[in-house]
Amino acid sequence: MNEVLMSPLDAVFWAWTRSSHPRDLAAAVNAAIAGSKGKLAQVAFETVFTSQGHPFDYIKPRSTLASDRQSVDGVEFLRLTDVDGRWVLVAFPTRHPGVYHLVSGLPMTHPRWKRVERWISTARNVSRCFLNHDDFASIGDRLSEFGDVEVVKVTARVVKDGSSVNRGFPVRARGLRPSHLDEISEVESLGAAVRTIRLHVTDTMDIHVRRIAGATFYSGDFKLFQEQVLTRLEDATAARRTLLTGRQRQSREPVRAVTVYLGEPLMQSGDDTAAILELVQGMADVSMAVFHRNPYLHFTVTDESDGSNFDVMVTKADAIDIYPGYRASATALARVAQRLGERFGALAIGDAGPVERVSLDDLVASEG
Repeated sequence: MNEVLMSPLDAVFWAWTRSSHPRDLAAAVNAAIAGSKGKLAQVAFETVFTSQGHPFDYIKPRSTLASDRQSVDGVEFLRLTDVDGRWVLVAFPTRHPGVYHLVSGLPMTHPRWKRVERWISTARNVSRCFLNHDDFASIGDRLSEFGDVEVVKVTARVVKDGSSVNRGFPVRARGLRPSHLDEISEVESLGAAVRTIRLHVTDTMDIHVRRIAGATFYSGDFKLFQEQVLTRLEDATAARRTLLTGRQRQSREPVRAVTVYLGEPLMQSGDDTAAILELVQGMADVSMAVFHRNPYLHFTVTDESDGSNFDVMVTKADAIDIYPGYRASATALARVAQRLGERFGALAIGDAGPVERVSLDDLVASEG
């Protein structure tokens, strides 16, 4: 077995649990940079939330030979061993309850990180956060105070056919590359939704921001990255956790719907209806029943893992409304809302607009 750690940051994290350790994340990254003579490849982050407990209570490492969980001053470490050696996944708490940054020195394309993504996606009570376009814009706006923000590369998904958009911008001899606002606007004009955007901030940093709340730090001022980018991911994830928590139906109270706001109209044909149903039907541990398909769509979803249930309705071309049932955990609701949002190019996920008081009994009765 190869005992060489895969990244300088792994080495710092490994030592953190055994003896004296850096004071905080920034100190750890700076120590790794110093240890690699300034050539630290990257630091990957994914921001998640839990309904309760810690992410490592639910994440189950697979395809590993050994795993060891340790805690130091509130920072949790998973020290993992596989056929290629040892590596580390770390969970840093944020200033928001239930919100954590999962951190690694691995490239996002590395097979080990791909395993981490699978562990997260199958972990109950742990949810990723789906960034709205406003979140991308906000990160760029914050960084523009410290230099010109240029887009190096942007990827997006076209809503109508699911095809991909990949746009790269080489350094220009004269003038700047497009700004983050230029490219977000361009993507929206193509009927697409941003998936990732790589930014260069003049003399400050190079980073990658991903739609599934995450970012990669390549180079530059890490403390500034921590203050301006990671805090935005924390805020977005905390807001999503708050939005989706406590939504279960209450007796004699109106049902509070969560709405997936779309950038492109849906339900233009029977194929659109089928695409929605096939998407949800293909989710693991989910059952569904269709009440109505035309002229509007209404179906129920039950998460078999925890019993959460929802009514999903499409009555307008640019929105999907999700009405929670008597049991509706935040993470189960996130699974459904964010799965729909990712596939159909949501610009935002938020509270439904003001509507007439309605109950699920009223909805079901209207089908009779």
